Amino acid sequence: MACARCGGLLVQEPVYDREGSSQLVLMNRCLQCGNIEDPVSVRNREQITQPSSQKGKARRDPEHPFPPIQLAKG
Repeated sequence: MACARCGGLLVQEPVYDREGSSQLVLMNRCLQCGNIEDPVSVRNREQITQPSSQKGKARRDPEHPFPPIQLAKG
């Protein structure tokens, strides 16, 4: 399997559930970048969407609060 982040090799590793139970969960870990994928994180990443107020808006640079420094002529 290939990593979605870098294309590196994924290996399956058994780990204990994050909530402290004694249940083992299989996760995929990338040997190259260390990205971890387990069923819960994959599902959460699929559910993350951009807020509706931000859809379709172009990103622009924020205006700087101070004007650029003018070089003194002399």
